Amino acid sequence: MTRFTLFSIISLMLFLSVEASGLTGIGIGARAGVVSNYDNPELSFEQAENIDIDKLTMVGGHVRFKRFPIFTLEVVAEYSWRNRDFGVLGETISGKVKDFMVAANLKYLVKIPILTPYFGGGLATHQMTYEFNPPLTSVLDGNKIIIPDDGPKFGMHALAGVAFCLPASPLEFFIEARIGKISGDDDSTDYSSIYGGVTLKLL
Repeated sequence: MTRFTLFSIISLMLFLSVEASGLTGIGIGARAGVVSNYDNPELSFEQAENIDIDKLTMVGGHVRFKRFPIFTLEVVAEYSWRNRDFGVLGETISGKVKDFMVAANLKYLVKIPILTPYFGGGLATHQMTYEFNPPLTSVLDGNKIIIPDDGPKFGMHALAGVAFCLPASPLEFFIEARIGKISGDDDSTDYSSIYGGVTLKLL
């Protein structure tokens, strides 16, 4: 059983649990920010210049479920990308790194007036792809290059943030930071991200 299949089963079980328990406090929202400190040891170019792929742009959305006052279950989808030109043996290469993430998070809420600090963690699947133009094989011609295979990768992360909501307002604003690890064939990718967003409270 692949990690992707396992994550799909876990997500389905969480969804069925939500339906069975009649969760309240449902909300939908959007987010945007930056994925930084993207350290992937499986991506290596022996002859490359300026290969830094730090600071990926991220946009996404989420659905929030809340049954108990101090816990929130959240399902998140995010798309991150970075376009970068870099030099390889005198040639200019256009590269693009993309990461489509689907995650399930559990947050513990610390209730104080107006502000709600929180922390938690989650599991994720990352669909990571790498694109290069022109193809790197035509440029490197035998020089050492390591590019991870495209495909789903299992991830886990910890997060913390603070939410702000005025009394009687249906909108809740938040800022959040996350550190995570994405599994690879041989090594893991470490990353961190910071982003903000808004949640529209439906129920």
